[in-house]
Amino acid sequence: MATHFFIMKSPFFKGVLFVFFGAICFSTKGIFAKLAYQYNVNGLQVLMLRMLFALPFYVLILWNEYRRRKPTSISKNDWTNVIILGLVGYYLAALFDFIGLQYVSATLERNVIFIYPTFVLILSKLFYNRKINKIQITAVLLCYIGIIIAFYSDKAYYKSDSLTKGTIFILLSALTYAFYLVKSDNLIKNIGTIRFTCISMIVSCLAVILHYLLIYGVDIINFPTPVYFIGFTIAVLSTVLPSFLMTKGISYIGSSNMAIIASIGPIATIILSYYILNEAFTLMHLIGTTFVLIGILIISILSNGKNKRVES
Repeated sequence: MATHFFIMKSPFFKGVLFVFFGAICFSTKGIFAKLAYQYNVNGLQVLMLRMLFALPFYVLILWNEYRRRKPTSISKNDWTNVIILGLVGYYLAALFDFIGLQYVSATLERNVIFIYPTFVLILSKLFYNRKINKIQITAVLLCYIGIIIAFYSDKAYYKSDSLTKGTIFILLSALTYAFYLVKSDNLIKNIGTIRFTCISMIVSCLAVILHYLLIYGVDIINFPTPVYFIGFTIAVLSTVLPSFLMTKGISYIGSSNMAIIASIGPIATIILSYYILNEAFTLMHLIGTTFVLIGILIISILSNGKNKRVES
């Protein structure tokens, strides 16, 4: 009993729980977005509500970080870079994701998004000339074979006139998020995880809201009531909460272990989309998802925590 209690209180066990629940929370985003689309709203409108409701949380967390202690000042160059990465990694990535979700199933979206480590690998080679070994190349091929299988599974069972268009948008989302990860390492070390996350998210929230205002004006009160509840839920349950759960979890167990545990995300999306959205789940979906998961696990384990976030 004492040993069992010790294990439950250990940092590693806490890290596992943080990552597990963070991955589950992240996996609900596509489900809630799909529910919102049933009320004749589009990706930008749902994303705006998500960011509008999330913005106060990140402002309060950042304010508390400065109130709790006096962190080092941020250089002008770091401010410029964190703003750019906030626009690329959260504004563009989120916008592409929510647009793509209008045309593909939640299961396909989660599978495609989950291959972002393959883009991290490729971009790291392009920007920093990091070597890619044969095992990693094989893992990348496994991922893309899995995506092709999942795509054609959707084509057979998911009714959409723009499946290819949606898949391209989701791929762009994964690519822009990978760019954000590759370029953010030094900034996180300089600024700290909490400040970097909050500032980049605040920048992206403001960018999305401005984008919405330019397209639709100040008309934000005429959505069906359930859409507001869904937007708030996406903001809290699928955005703010998991962003800090995953960060805290990585600080305990490292990014390699995180990758293994976070693989529950696509599986959770499949289960939720099947029971909540009544989306088809076939043997081909299972095979495609399995290929993606195996490929990502190999890449993440071989990376051995190179992209680990530093808690500060």
